[in-house]
Amino acid sequence: MLHITSLIAVYVVVVLYAVAGVLVLTTGRVAPWARGEVLRPHLWGSGALFFAGGMGLCRYASTVRDLTVLDILFSVGLPLMICGGVLQFLGRRVGRGSA
Repeated sequence: MLHITSLIAVYVVVVLYAVAGVLVLTTGRVAPWARGEVLRPHLWGSGALFFAGGMGLCRYASTVRDLTVLDILFSVGLPLMICGGVLQFLGRRVGRGSA
């Protein structure tokens, strides 16, 4: 039961994060928690989509029983998360936000 609850909780976060990325890409408006820190909203939104996709893929991989498929999903999901984090970092203002 805890595994299913964890799966649902992570996917709720992934969907909300992906929605924030899509809103940034379509409207150019950044999510309220990052509004003062983001200089390049489209870069930040692309990073949010990559990060959400990678997180969802890695979380889904933990439910797969076949080790080959598990390795492939983690091999794709982890670089997506890393690239998304780097893109979001590059989209932020230099020297702004918490230290």
